[in-house]
Amino acid sequence: MKAIENFTQIDFFDTLVGIVSRGGRGKKLFGDDIKVARDVFEKVSPDSGLPDFYFEFPLIGEPHVDLLIVCNLNKNFADKNLADKNPEVQKMFSWCSTIPREKMSYGVEFDISAGETERAGAYIQFRQNAEFIAPFFESIDEIDRLQSYLDVFNRMPEGWPPAYVGIFPGRADFPLRIGGYMTDEENKLCTDPAHLQRCFEQIGFKDFNDEMLARCAEIMEIAQSIDFQFDILPDGSLSDVFGLAVSFNEVHPRRANECMEKGYGSLVMKKFESWGGADDRWKLLPGTARARYLPIEKNDDTVERLAFCVLFNFAKVKFKGGKARSSKFYLHAKVDELRD
Repeated sequence: MKAIENFTQIDFFDTLVGIVSRGGRGKKLFGDDIKVARDVFEKVSPDSGLPDFYFEFPLIGEPHVDLLIVCNLNKNFADKNLADKNPEVQKMFSWCSTIPREKMSYGVEFDISAGETERAGAYIQFRQNAEFIAPFFESIDEIDRLQSYLDVFNRMPEGWPPAYVGIFPGRADFPLRIGGYMTDEENKLCTDPAHLQRCFEQIGFKDFNDEMLARCAEIMEIAQSIDFQFDILPDGSLSDVFGLAVSFNEVHPRRANECMEKGYGSLVMKKFESWGGADDRWKLLPGTARARYLPIEKNDDTVERLAFCVLFNFAKVKFKGGKARSSKFYLHAKVDELRD
């Protein structure tokens, strides 16, 4: 039995990667980028605490992986000597550490597939707490872009409540992302392409066509939970990209895998594949959702069990200029301490 103080963050990471990679899946889903992701995680992760992060990878084209790390401590960058390349993120951490975690979560993202291993994108999930939006922009020294975000925020239809803001300085056009979780009632209404068109027009999103409306409506018909994403450009206009994501709410690995084998997950994947936005690698996903329980000896000689969990987070299709261009999948990997 391994003592908990002998577990490093990279031990946690390797164990979770091992869960995903069973049966040769890792190479087929992530390619060689997982080695780079490991290096990034080792540099950025805090020295203590249980990890919580996401593998983001495409469902078509060359396999690769990007890394999104949920941050629970504000020392990540300072301790790992990355603050010089991410001063705005370090300042954000200092502010975020003052907010109770139940009110807001936050993190950083590395576009490893684009060669970005040091400069991070940053985000907060403010949920219903819109009062955190302005302080976020202040903390990352981008207050000039606050009004652009609020303009789109205020145009969102009822049933499209924004809950997310992300900023990605390393990406082309320096996009500012606004996203949220569609209400169940609105999800049903958007199965009518005409209703979805009215919503897009109210938001100010213009880059859609009849085919895109119909395809979005098809996904809305299948999915049980929908996320939406728009990108705001530096001049305040919306880009031609719309991200539509299907969230997976199954918290039990067996039910999650069944969903991907023969439930709504498989139906969504087949839609993406039929549009040319995915190939058949999605069939590797069943089996990646898993929980592994390990006994860990603590400093006081008591024994705790840790749950190493990998679950489906969401599948996203990106429409660009009205065309379904590509799709991605997100696996949530974390370690939890089991409590009675």
